[in-house]
Formats: sequence, structure tokens, C-alpha cells
Amino acid sequence: MAESVDPIEASLREVEQARQRVARIRVRQVAATNERDYLKSVAYSWFRSHRPALTTALSDEVMNAVDAALRRVLEATARSSSKTTYLLALREAKGALAKLRGTALIPSRSAAVSQEAPPDFSALASDALMKAILERRWQECQGCINANAPLAATVMMGGLLEALFVARANLMANKAPLFRAKSTPIDGKTKKPLALTEWTLRPYIDVGAELGWITSSGKDVAAVLRDYRNYIHPEKERSHGVVLNEHDSAMFWEVTKNLVRQLLASSSRTP
Repeated sequence: MAESVDPIEASLREVEQARQRVARIRVRQVAATNERDYLKSVAYSWFRSHRPALTTALSDEVMNAVDAALRRVLEATARSSSKTTYLLALREAKGALAKLRGTALIPSRSAAVSQEAPPDFSALASDALMKAILERRWQECQGCINANAPLAATVMMGGLLEALFVARANLMANKAPLFRAKSTPIDGKTKKPLALTEWTLRPYIDVGAELGWITSSGKDVAAVLRDYRNYIHPEKERSHGVVLNEHDSAMFWEVTKNLVRQLLASSSRTP
């Protein structure tokens, strides 16, 4: 997608020039017609020139953040808007364009994953019903990726991992180490460790790393997956301006499979 970078670079230059120009304005409101017309032209340049040149290489979804920021610039020009309004919108546009440039530099490829049979979950789930549930969720993770449902896939991966961490904890006849770890979640009122039934994926990842179920690097990438799973909440997605794509979910699937293998291997070391 290297040929897609040129329109992005052009738009980046225009947005940065506009930001610098607005910063030099000495009044709080941008009321001058020539300034508003200039800012309008910067937004129109994206929507009417640069963006159409990118549509064959980049999806609308990955350009949404740029669209939103420059749409705010365009809307602001319809009235006497504050200097701060423009500076914030132009700064967001610049950041979104920089991220878009990184996406455009990645060679285009299919993010579909091959259907892999589930691993043998018996080491963590001897119950036949639970084993069947875990196998089905493994298949659904792959199905969501291949159906181009990246957020759904990421949420499914987080759920699968959480179930496996719970199963790994349940293997321990002596659960005292779970409650003595540095990362053990503490009740703010009682100052005592939370019951396992109240643990979320975060403490399971942290404590699991302390106890050697997963590696320290596994902990780091698991934390990223956990954070992105939380974009299931629409307000978080809106406020952060993050939209997952098919390449993200394919990458997270590789992370998930590695963590599953680590958890299964650790079950043979259960005291």
C-alpha cells in the first residue's frame, strides 16, 4: 500500500500548516472570513481529493478517525468558532493521519486465518461439558475473524482466556499462592484478597505471570488483548477513537493461541 502514503502525506502537511496558522491567530474566536475559508479548504481537500484516492487501498473504517476530526473543522467554519476548537480538531486529525500512514505502509494481505482444530483442553477441563464449551469458543474465535467481525473475535478471545485462567486456578489443591501474590486483587474496604469469583481477567493475567503459568512477555501481550477487549463498550470506543480491524484480530489470535499453549503446559506443573 505504499502508493497510498502520498495522499496521506499531503493531507498531513496541510493539516499541520493549518494548525500552525491557527496557533498564530491572536484573538480567541476565528471570525475572519478568509481564515474560515482557508480552514474549510483544508477539510475539503481531504474529503474531495485525498480521501477518494485512498478508497481502493483503505477501508472507510480505518479512515473514520480522520473523517471525524476534519468534519469538526468543517462544521466549525459555518460560524465564528473558537481558536481552541480548531486546534483540538486539527491535532486529532494529525494524529489520526499519522496512524493511517502506518496502516498504509503495511503490505495488503488477507487477514483470514486457517481453521485450526482446538487443542486438547483435558489438562485444564476434565469435565466433558466444559471441554466442549471451550472447543466451541475456540472455533467461534476463528469464525469471527473470518467473518470480518474483529471486535466480536477479540471479545471471544478474552472470554476464552479468562475461562482457561479460571480452570488453571481450579486445578490447584492449595490455592494459598493465589492469595499471597503481589498482584492479588485486594478488597478496598476489608483490605483482604478478593474471592476468586470476583477476579477479572486483569488479576488472573498478573497473578498467572507471577506463578509462572505464562511468561512475562506473555503477560504484556495478554494485557494488550485485555485492554482491546474492553472496546466492547461503545463509549470507550467513541472517546478513544479506536476501531479494530481484521488485521488486529488476526494478530490477537496468534497471541491467544500462544497463551493457551502456555496455560496448558503449566498444568503439568501443578503442585
